[in-house]
Order: sequence, then structure tokens, then C-alpha cells
Amino acid sequence: MNHIDALEAEADRRRADFAASVRKLRLKLTPLGLADEALRKLDPQGQAFVATGKSLRRNPFPIVPLLLGLSWLVLNARRSDRPAQLKRKSKSLIASQRKENQHENDQKAQAGQSRP
Repeated sequence: MNHIDALEAEADRRRADFAASVRKLRLKLTPLGLADEALRKLDPQGQAFVATGKSLRRNPFPIVPLLLGLSWLVLNARRSDRPAQLKRKSKSLIASQRKENQHENDQKAQAGQSRP
């Protein structure tokens, strides 16, 4: 009995370890987790972010157009109270093509009558 209890305890421990590994893997396979892992591989100490921050503090002008564009986008999004609605033509495509063909035929007929 003691040997069976030890095997069951070992199986429970391995099952718990496996479940924890699956949870960690699930977190890593999200888009955010994949991006985080890629950034850690490319720049393990995060020096690129520090250097970028220092550079922007010394020369903030490259970020100004970006901030202006984002603020303009936010203002336009807040200003429009209702979403843009697409105007739908009441006629079908075939009916509109027939009308265009008829108009062209009328123009040709008029041009033919005006010639002597």
C-alpha cells in the first residue's frame, strides 16, 4: 500500500507540474506574450528603450508630428456623434447599366440626326 500511495502522490505532483507548464505556455502563446518574448530575445537588458527615451528627451521634435496626428484622430473620433452611413442606391446594377446604355443610344441617335 505504501508503494501505491507514493506512486499516486508522484502522479499527482507530475499532473500539477504539467498543468502549470500548460498555463505558462498558454500565456506565452498570446500575441502580447510572443511580442514580449521577441523583445526579450532582441534586447535582454532593455537598453534600446532607455536609449530611445534619452534620445527623445534630447530631441523631442520627431515625436511632435506623431502626437499631433494622434490628437487629431482622437478629436475627430469624439466629434462625430453618429457613424458614417453608406448611401445605398435603390436601383440594381443591371437597371443602372440599362439606363446608361439607353442614354448612350439616345446620344448616338441625336448625333446621327444632326448630321446631314
